[in-house]
Amino acid sequence: MTVKPIPEGQHSITPYLGIKDASKAIEFYKKAFGAIEMFRLDGPDGRVGHAELKIGDSSLMLADPCDMEGSLKASQTISAPAVGLHLYVADCDSVYAQAIAAGATQLHPLQDQFYGDRSGTLKDPFGNLWFISTHKEDLSVEEIRARAAKMFGGN
Repeated sequence: MTVKPIPEGQHSITPYLGIKDASKAIEFYKKAFGAIEMFRLDGPDGRVGHAELKIGDSSLMLADPCDMEGSLKASQTISAPAVGLHLYVADCDSVYAQAIAAGATQLHPLQDQFYGDRSGTLKDPFGNLWFISTHKEDLSVEEIRARAAKMFGGN
């Protein structure tokens, strides 16, 4: 039997977040986005050493930060996130409202975007940005560029 280089259920790139109180983040992601806990390994101190969640058809990995060289730092310690998570769902309005009810903060309200998505931005209680979207229109590159130019005052 040949072992696949990418494990079953995984994609080539999977976000891996360092979050202080990762166990609380896991519960938030379950409430906000319907995450399913696929695997969890807690350390002897009770902190999350590694966890894998499934949200839709994708995985999200997270852990409590530790002091080992090369390990993740807590997202809460960064003044402005350098990375955001883009979540496509069938009904962004209901997921967006569900995430806010679970404790997320609205940064940009949902609105129809020039590139064919309905999208809005949230910040979770752990400092991570989430772009919640539903794809509404299939557009060509030319159509997107034309809409962008019109929106931003270009040609």
